[in-house]
Amino acid sequence: MSYQELTSKKESLTATITISLMLFLAALFIAYYVHQSQQAVLSQILKSQADSTQDKLLKNTQDLMADLNGMAKRWQNNQGTSEANWRADAQDFINRAKGVDTIWWIDEGFRNRWVESLQYDHYRQINELLTTQKMVDLLVRSKEAGAPEFTPAFDLGEYKVIYIIQPIGSGSSFDGFLAIEVHIGEFIDDVLGDPLKSGFYTKTYSSTDTVYSNGPELGASSHLEYFMMNLDSDEEGWVFKVYPTEASLDLIISPLPYFIAIAGTIIAALFMLTLMSKLKANNQSFELSRQISEREKAQFELEYLANHDTLTHLPNRHYITNFIKNKVKQGAINEQQFTLLFIDLDHFKDINDTLGHAVGDEMLKKLPVLFNRVFRHDDVIARMGGDEFVVYLPGKLSVDHVTKLVERFLKSLEYPIRIDEHQIRLTGSVGVAFFPQHGENVIELLSHADAALYRAKAMGRNTYAIYDSTLEQKAKDRVQLISRLHTANDNDEFDMFFQPRYRLSDGKLIGAEALLRWQPSPFELVEPVEFIDFLEETSLIIPVTWQMFERSCIQFKPLLERNSELFMSFNISAKQLEHPEFITKLQQLLTLTEFPAERLELELTEQTLIQNVENSRHILRQLTALGISVAIDDFGTGYSSLSYLKNFPVNVLKIDKSFIHDIDTDKDDFELVKTMITMGRNLRITTVAEGIENEEQLNLLKQESCDQAQGFYYNKPMPFIDFKKLV
Repeated sequence: MSYQELTSKKESLTATITISLMLFLAALFIAYYVHQSQQAVLSQILKSQADSTQDKLLKNTQDLMADLNGMAKRWQNNQGTSEANWRADAQDFINRAKGVDTIWWIDEGFRNRWVESLQYDHYRQINELLTTQKMVDLLVRSKEAGAPEFTPAFDLGEYKVIYIIQPIGSGSSFDGFLAIEVHIGEFIDDVLGDPLKSGFYTKTYSSTDTVYSNGPELGASSHLEYFMMNLDSDEEGWVFKVYPTEASLDLIISPLPYFIAIAGTIIAALFMLTLMSKLKANNQSFELSRQISEREKAQFELEYLANHDTLTHLPNRHYITNFIKNKVKQGAINEQQFTLLFIDLDHFKDINDTLGHAVGDEMLKKLPVLFNRVFRHDDVIARMGGDEFVVYLPGKLSVDHVTKLVERFLKSLEYPIRIDEHQIRLTGSVGVAFFPQHGENVIELLSHADAALYRAKAMGRNTYAIYDSTLEQKAKDRVQLISRLHTANDNDEFDMFFQPRYRLSDGKLIGAEALLRWQPSPFELVEPVEFIDFLEETSLIIPVTWQMFERSCIQFKPLLERNSELFMSFNISAKQLEHPEFITKLQQLLTLTEFPAERLELELTEQTLIQNVENSRHILRQLTALGISVAIDDFGTGYSSLSYLKNFPVNVLKIDKSFIHDIDTDKDDFELVKTMITMGRNLRITTVAEGIENEEQLNLLKQESCDQAQGFYYNKPMPFIDFKKLV
């Protein structure tokens, strides 16, 4: 080998070693950089998880304290309430608050007066606790500050607890304390959920004592983030340490840096071209991995949106339908049973109409929290749309068990929910269906639960009903009737009948009440009792009533030319009265038909007036200003009749026929009618007796100087052509 070749070989070897060393150092640098990046990502994720944990704990603790403060305020405002009622209020508090199973009242002398607890003989521990100087100091500090105080953690054997003391009033109005025992583990577990699902453990310290832990012991090299919380006046707070589970840590801290270092060592022995080619291939692989990750993320987001409601983040109709379908298949194979609850919020449309859809949406956002307080973790809650929800309850449940659960849910709705400046109370209706008793597929089960829901609404709402076979037929009949009513409106099948009204002093015909009738065919006549509620429910009552009002005015006006003292009485529904265009529409039709306002009487029921008292008072004043008479129909059947005479401009009282029917045989009914007539006379309000059927009733009413009357004794409601002949 020549010197030149040796020199060249040495140079090549040196160059190879130099290049290999450079590549090796580069590999080490890359490995270090990846390791640091992983550490930075881990720190950022831990910081985010710690912030989230702190927010959850703070919010749930504040909700618990707000609930306790609310009970203290109720105590101040209702000091006359018996101890039994306060104990019931305390028991309800325990049922609502997760982790709280004891609440007691401590009087101003720091003595325990009564205890409500899920634990037997628990009051002895409480009495012992009140004798400790630490507890006495805490009570004194809470009383002086007029604010709640938290005790240190106490070890009760199987679990650790803290006590929250809430003063009742302050100064001269101080009335002792309400205190609750909070099971630390149960409370925090409920807030944080399963750490294996969230991917993070939490450990809590008070000074050097561990008061809560849902994960393994921390080591010296454990990755963690911590924060401190203190909610009362002392300076001692709890330190919360958040650290990842093994699975989460493996996802974030991978062995990639070591792989890079080893690969760099191997690659350093290769030629630069091979190394560069390999590096390029790695870069391409990384880019492909990033694209795949982005596609998977986009696919996950699309799948989430397809299966969840964007407002409440609950599963949606699509998800729950498929979920129940799968459960039906499993049930058929494994003979598993489950229960469906179909829930509808009563009159939720009124919240949207009166307070706005933004308030309605905020209300819906708060419902998942309310649901989670009542139902179990393995129950599935879904929003079907609007204010309708479905709850899946797994396992075989007895009727008694489901009944108690539903009653507890309906009770939970009664607590006011604050949104901005509004305090809103809800009620709900619930339909119940059991699998497999009430259906063999998802369509039947949902349909039957819905039918039971409508039964609950028909029972007056704020209740529940369990499906039976008769409900389905009633639901079908209801749908068919509503469809027929729409067709009837399109085909002009509605008409007005007129029932004459007479003056009792001389027996003279003075007017008539216009009454809605449905005539599907010339030989078929349907009374209002069979369809009027469905017109109200579907809001068809508004267009139908205006159409019939216009027709009645056109028919009746020529009669006024023969007898200018006649008047027409017309019934107005609650939906019509609440419509913002009611007065404008009424004036337009009176102008169009040239019907004199002073010959018109509008009849409203007491129930119609109480829908919105302020609005009703405003509308009635406008009617009076137009010269239109206002009559209270079915007077005496409401629950606050006298208040209407004081608050509303009323011209006529129509005494309900249920009082008139037995006045000739029932002394009590006769005395009631006499009282109504006397009251009307003293208030200068015309009294009208409805439903007169015989001469004995007529003579008694004349004897008591009742002003006017109508009923079958005189005439039944008749088509206009017959009334015209009568006039």
